[in-house]
Amino acid sequence: MQEWTLDLHIHTLLSPCGHDEMLPEAVIRTALNKGIDVIAITDHNSCGNVAAFVQKGFEEGLIVVPGMELQTQEEIHLICLFDRVKQALDFEKALEPRLTALKNKPKIMGEQWFVDAAGDKLKQEERFLLASVQISVDEAAALVHQFGGICIAAHADRPAFSLSAVFGTIPAEIPLDGIELTCHLERDPALIEKIKALGFTYVTASDAHYLDSINDIHCAAYLDHWSVHELRMAMKGQEGRKIITER
Repeated sequence: MQEWTLDLHIHTLLSPCGHDEMLPEAVIRTALNKGIDVIAITDHNSCGNVAAFVQKGFEEGLIVVPGMELQTQEEIHLICLFDRVKQALDFEKALEPRLTALKNKPKIMGEQWFVDAAGDKLKQEERFLLASVQISVDEAAALVHQFGGICIAAHADRPAFSLSAVFGTIPAEIPLDGIELTCHLERDPALIEKIKALGFTYVTASDAHYLDSINDIHCAAYLDHWSVHELRMAMKGQEGRKIITER
């Protein structure tokens, strides 16, 4: 097994809450300087910048996982991860009929920029990316699987936009592949016991919207090779794969 240090929840300047400094070279260089092996690009309800970041990561020697932070109709955030850019873009296309018609108001909500691998701004996304997608959490997880990805409950320890906040627990019947906790928050023993009862070892992530928010190493996976399905096995402790967190 090989160790892979992880941060699987990072935004770019496509997310309206993401800072303008969250450009491919800057994000990737920051992650490399901190000793991180794998990051995931997870903008709100969009995969529009994953190709640029994957390309720059390949050039610089960092694995960049194509992803999305999807907000369901229940206002639950899910981290959706894929091995290939095409899978992520096909997943995004399948969501199009369910997306909001609301237009972004950049001066109020923040700008939403598509960029290329060099970090040049191409155009702004016009639709508002922080609105819920009209898909249930169960349907969303099933759709991620349909396109070959894995679905992780985002920041399950936060009082908003999480399974715990909406349902008061993590329902066992939702076909999740893993649970994410926030790397810098205190641990809730009851939540940890619930996660264990569901058969998961949680991952931690920074949910970075600024370069300074990309944390030092706090999570690692021991895998045969890198893939999202190897990661899924590790989050379930299968066949010698495992997750180790700082705490």
